[in-house]
Amino acid sequence: MGMMAAMMTMIGRKRRETMMMDMMPLMMDGIDMHEFMPKMMGAMLKDLSPEDIVDFLKQALGEKNTFQQVLDKLIDANLITGMMMKSYPSKLSFDDTVDTLERNSVKNGWEIPQVRNLQKTYLEADLTDMTRVKILYLCNPEGGYAILKDDRFKPLSVMMPMPVTVYEKNDGSVGITSMNLGMMAGMYTEPVKEVLSTGARDFEQSLEGII
Repeated sequence: MGMMAAMMTMIGRKRRETMMMDMMPLMMDGIDMHEFMPKMMGAMLKDLSPEDIVDFLKQALGEKNTFQQVLDKLIDANLITGMMMKSYPSKLSFDDTVDTLERNSVKNGWEIPQVRNLQKTYLEADLTDMTRVKILYLCNPEGGYAILKDDRFKPLSVMMPMPVTVYEKNDGSVGITSMNLGMMAGMYTEPVKEVLSTGARDFEQSLEGII
């Protein structure tokens, strides 16, 4: 480690930044982002004051070129999508996946006010090459109420009910994607943290027998 530190000090600051940005996707490859990100965010934020965060943002936004390059690297590596959403391969057929997910979700405390047939919408618009895609909207009224009764968190209503997609890929395989509630829980304080953590657990249980 000492030798590595000495070598790094011999490289100019700009070169070090470029190396780190190029290495970032490789460093992240193979890491379970759903486990890693909440832990990392918690460790990063637990000792920070609001002033620390403001200072960091000022510095990052002040160096716009570097900030944009890092963001571009994350986008190219598809890490942002992997952090915000969680995907699962289904071992069932498309119809069986939808039916089983509906039944399991209700058993685990979810209500499903709407199921949208997205393929049907495209077919009606004469867009005929879309595979089967359905969106199940999962709702937990008690959890939603616990969040939205606080005006600070009312913008989170944009995520309610929570959409879960079941889709058929071009090769015939079936996938499921939902928001990554577990990771998002680590970014909020109570009561949002508790509601999202509980929602993540309930949704994972709803996948029993499917993945």
